[in-house]
Amino acid sequence: MLLRQQGQCSFNKDYAIANISEWAILPKNEDALAFALWKVGPIPVSINAAPKSFQLYNNGIYDDEASCDNSKVNHAMLLLGYTKDYWILKNWWGGWGEDGYMRLARGKNLCGISNYAGYVTV
Repeated sequence: MLLRQQGQCSFNKDYAIANISEWAILPKNEDALAFALWKVGPIPVSINAAPKSFQLYNNGIYDDEASCDNSKVNHAMLLLGYTKDYWILKNWWGGWGEDGYMRLARGKNLCGISNYAGYVTV
């Protein structure tokens, strides 16, 4: 059983290493995602990693629209860049994809890439 106690906050701003100066939850569209990536840098995104084709991805541009439902997300990845045809993502599944990276087709909200993305500015 978890017991909660009321008490005084022990936060001490003198020990803070970084302070968040700004944050944003991005609109659900790929243009906003591309702009934020250009402006801010790498962006954490939520994605649907459930399809077997996603889990077994090893190279090329992933474009399994039939299997990758864009209304469900269940995994986080780091969006690092893009070309006109694909997003460049970093995963942390060791030995997966293209040395831990993935190229995901652009322009379709494939696997829900633009559904839940946000960033902070420190």
